Amino acid sequence: MSRTDGAGRPTVRVVNALETVTIVVTTGAAALGVVDYLRNGGALRRLGREGTMWFDHLSDQPLDERPSEDALDAPIPRRPLVGRP
Repeated sequence: MSRTDGAGRPTVRVVNALETVTIVVTTGAAALGVVDYLRNGGALRRLGREGTMWFDHLSDQPLDERPSEDALDAPIPRRPLVGRP
């Protein structure tokens, strides 16, 4: 069989359902991402402007609301050792 034979090449007519769903979902997700970026300026523009974030610093909080640096943690409870059978 020759590699130049057209019988083995996939065409648009023989695309199976899984490939069709994959292409449609990927195209839809890309379109939604582009629309969101163009409408709202993207996710990076809004970063840090909503709620408390991971990047909060203790110096941003008032002194009376900061956790004590001298406070001790609760002791770790002891658990009985369990041997292997």
